[in-house]
Amino acid sequence: METVLIGGTLIDGTGCEPLPRAGIVMNGGKVLGVGPLARLSYGRDARVVDVAGLTIMPGLIDTHTHLTYHGDQPNVWQLEFEESVELDTLKAASNASRILQTGFTSIGDGGCRGYIGPAIRDGVAQGIIPGPRIVAAGPILTGSAGLLDSMPAWIRMESDQALGMTVNGVDEVRRAVRTQVKGGVDWIKVSASGVAGSRFATAETEDLSADEIAAAVSEARKYGKPVHAHAHSREGVRAAVEAGVLSLHSGEFVDDELLLLMREKGIIFSPTVAWLHARCLPGYVLAANPAFVDEAWRAYAAAKVSIVRARQLGVKMAMGSDASHRFHHVPDGALELEYYQELGWSAMEVITAATKTAAEAINRGTMLGTLAPGKFADILVVEGPVCEDVGVLRDKRNIKWMFQAGREVVLAADRGILGSNFKVAEWLDEPLGRSDPRPHVDKARP
Repeated sequence: METVLIGGTLIDGTGCEPLPRAGIVMNGGKVLGVGPLARLSYGRDARVVDVAGLTIMPGLIDTHTHLTYHGDQPNVWQLEFEESVELDTLKAASNASRILQTGFTSIGDGGCRGYIGPAIRDGVAQGIIPGPRIVAAGPILTGSAGLLDSMPAWIRMESDQALGMTVNGVDEVRRAVRTQVKGGVDWIKVSASGVAGSRFATAETEDLSADEIAAAVSEARKYGKPVHAHAHSREGVRAAVEAGVLSLHSGEFVDDELLLLMREKGIIFSPTVAWLHARCLPGYVLAANPAFVDEAWRAYAAAKVSIVRARQLGVKMAMGSDASHRFHHVPDGALELEYYQELGWSAMEVITAATKTAAEAINRGTMLGTLAPGKFADILVVEGPVCEDVGVLRDKRNIKWMFQAGREVVLAADRGILGSNFKVAEWLDEPLGRSDPRPHVDKARP
């Protein structure tokens, strides 16, 4: 049966101006028609929902998350030592349900323990568990002493259930890609640098070599799989971009030369800022380590610059949270959108980065991200001036209806604001000096 939403303001996700007094017709999981009310056509037996005074928009898409991460153990280097893969799978399923409730109807899982991501993807697709549409990677390809190798030289660990798949040399990279193809992944994740928290590498230390990353891209291409890259360091970014990855995550230590190269090659940039800021919180698991906090703060400061500069240079950008569900202060990907707006983006630009461009970044641009005939009917109906302030999306009471492939999602009756309720504007240039980051009432806004 057709479902029709009529009378609302339409944001179609393309970046076009909002259209008042519009509507959308959906059936069979797809959008049949969208536009001004006068142009809509639907049958007499259609279910018609009057959404006057509300906004119709595409479901949000998080291009960079990790279902196997969770707040119980935010130190992902320790997770596989302390929790069985079976228990982690259950927690990943719980994360999927929670993510959907925050308004994200699709995600890109950027690396998981074993093949939990593909399993949760299939469980959602088969209706076994609720969750967003998932585009899933497997374990992240990392080198010895790289992003996810924390073993000292006198200990060797081999596991098919680890977050990282350690590879050294082009041949091992190609073998790992083929193994993951057999595991049912949608794409391959490579590590081009370490990160604050890596045992042997830093965010400004390269991980896989340029040759290794290029080998991953060429091998994955044989099987029709794109590659996306974890890359913080300048030369790590260069290696990933020159290899031809689909999207690049983090990348805060880029410069204008690399941003222009990304623009030239059409690489989608998905920087993460809210998570970099969150790592400075006292409650974070590594916050007692001064060297870590210093590195985390420098990364956050660099991310703010890179996000502003990339926008100025016209780089294609998509929103990614790096697993917001593990934030202990605000476990909600919508927070990432607020940071972008406070860094000078318009609300409509932010929405496009979290819908149309995000769909392209997870290799689903032909099916998701915009409200157009033939695309999946993944839709939010929102109360409040979301066209002007994406902060509206943080209070889940403002999401009045949600549809996933045309099916109405049952929203939690007790939904509201997740975690601490604070304004990003009050803390954008602050080190988040307490675990409950409510703004100082006596402090002027920056």
